[in-house]
Amino acid sequence: MPDDSLLEAYRTTRYVAYDGDRQVAAVVGAHAPEMDELLHRFGARSGVFITAWNPRSVVQSPESNAAAARRLEARVAAEGFRALPHRGISADPSWHHEEGLFVLDIDFDYAIAMATDFGQNAITAVSIGRPAVLLFTPLMA
Repeated sequence: MPDDSLLEAYRTTRYVAYDGDRQVAAVVGAHAPEMDELLHRFGARSGVFITAWNPRSVVQSPESNAAAARRLEARVAAEGFRALPHRGISADPSWHHEEGLFVLDIDFDYAIAMATDFGQNAITAVSIGRPAVLLFTPLMA
């Protein structure tokens, strides 16, 4: 289980999906009707915020993060998932934002496995009509 400060950072981050010029945010533990609308618009029932940046919550160089993001984008595309760009915006000003993908209708267990492959501690998942949830990968055990 993560330490309290890391858990608090995950829980207070705003996870923002970008649909063109429109920004739709989710926060762990809260239901966002705007997120339901976004999912309906894409004919999806759920989505997962996943990043390849800063594996194990260790800050990496911009070049390393960009390369990891390209690998994640390539994998998501190769596996036929639909995705929108996303940005995780921390409530802690000392932590930089992280960019990734909001992957539509991916099985949550598969998304956890994918996040694990990219060295991530957790993902945030949303389903229509429900609050966003934080799901830990085995790396957090």
